Amino acid sequence: MGFFSSLFKKKISSEVVRLYPVYPGKLKMLNEVNDPVFSIGAMGEGFAIEFSESAESVILKAPVSGKLELIFPTKHAYAFESQNGIKVLLHIGVDTVNLQGEGFEPLVEVGKEVKAGEPLVKVDLLKIRSNNFITDAIVTILPESNIKGVVFSEYDKNGIVEVEQAILTVDK
Repeated sequence: MGFFSSLFKKKISSEVVRLYPVYPGKLKMLNEVNDPVFSIGAMGEGFAIEFSESAESVILKAPVSGKLELIFPTKHAYAFESQNGIKVLLHIGVDTVNLQGEGFEPLVEVGKEVKAGEPLVKVDLLKIRSNNFITDAIVTILPESNIKGVVFSEYDKNGIVEVEQAILTVDK
C-alpha cells in the first residue's frame, strides 16, 4: 500500500507549481497595479511586489522553478516555463519598456534551468523612479498555461512578504 500511496503523491505534486515573491516587499493583488493590462487580468492571474521607497538597487529572484525561456530585448520582462508547462511572466515596472534596457542587468542566460529564489536580474530602482515609472515587480501565470486554478496563500495583507514564502499555488 505504501508503494501506491508514494506514486499517487508524486503524481499530485508534479501537477502543482508554487510562485514566490521576487523580492521582499509589500504584496499587491493585480487589481491594485496601476496598469490596465495587468489590473484587469489580461496577462493572467498573479500578484505584484511593491518595493520600499528606500530601496535603490535590488537583485530580483526567480519566481518559479523552471526554464528561463525569454528575456525581452529591453530586459524588463522575463518568461519562464515550469516542468509541467506552466508559463510565468515577470514584468518589472510599468512602462519600463521605454528605458530600452537601461537599469536592468540580467544575471541568468536564456535557456538555463532556474530554481525559485535564484538570483535573476539586478534592477536599478533609482533609474526607474527618475523616469517617473512605477517600480512594481509583476508576476503572472500566462493564459496559455491552461491552468485549473490558483490558490493564494494566507498572508498579512498590510505586511511584507519574504522570498521564501509561496504566494500562490497553481493547479495544472
